[in-house]
Amino acid sequence: MYLLLVPLLLTPVQMLNLPGKERPAAMGFREVLDKSFCRPIEQHVNVETEFPGGVEDFYIPHCVSLFRCSGCCIDETRECYPVVERNITLEVSRSNQVVNLTFVEHQECGVRLKEYRNNTSKEDSLRDRPRRRKHRRRRCEKCQFSR
Repeated sequence: MYLLLVPLLLTPVQMLNLPGKERPAAMGFREVLDKSFCRPIEQHVNVETEFPGGVEDFYIPHCVSLFRCSGCCIDETRECYPVVERNITLEVSRSNQVVNLTFVEHQECGVRLKEYRNNTSKEDSLRDRPRRRKHRRRRCEKCQFSR
């Protein structure tokens, strides 16, 4: 019995052609293209990311569902961004107390050219880099061995 199930487990789901079941039709190119454009899409947003508090704050639920701009642009030089936003207030539990938190939700999205930071010289780019510190070996005071 178990030997009969092993080939089924190794077969990808796309390749399974069960008797009496028709293969699902592929989504058309136009529909795929329309769904990929820049538009407000419902997303789960982490509450702690939106409201970074202290370590003592514990939110329930951890995520809320909001509409945010997402999608692809025609080329890599463009980005999707919110054109019209609105505030939405939701009740969540913070550290066992119900509170109202206001989130930003996107209603309309647009496409614009990405803003690139233009470093004209190599010196400027090297100057902006954080410096590395050389670590010296320290002697352990308790055991007198170097770390």
